[in-house]
Amino acid sequence: MVRVARRTLLKGAAGMGLAASLPLPAIAQGKPIRIGLLTVKTGPLAQGGIQMEQGTTLFLKDAGHSMAGRKVELVVGDTGGIPPEPRPRRRS
Repeated sequence: MVRVARRTLLKGAAGMGLAASLPLPAIAQGKPIRIGLLTVKTGPLAQGGIQMEQGTTLFLKDAGHSMAGRKVELVVGDTGGIPPEPRPRRRS
């Protein structure tokens, strides 16, 4: 069993109190988070894509356009209802 002298304990407590009262360093806010949304905005399926964009915009508006303390930017792209071409598979 380790014995600690009263003076040693009080010195440690005073040091802890001083450290707790010091101001914390300022942390700079990072760049905004960019969220990409690929949806159909033209063509026969446009109504569903427009509603997806409106829903995402409404969610961000309710959240104050921020997540985890950082600003959020929504980047919307129109696919036109055309799926991307498949990439050729690599053979290893």
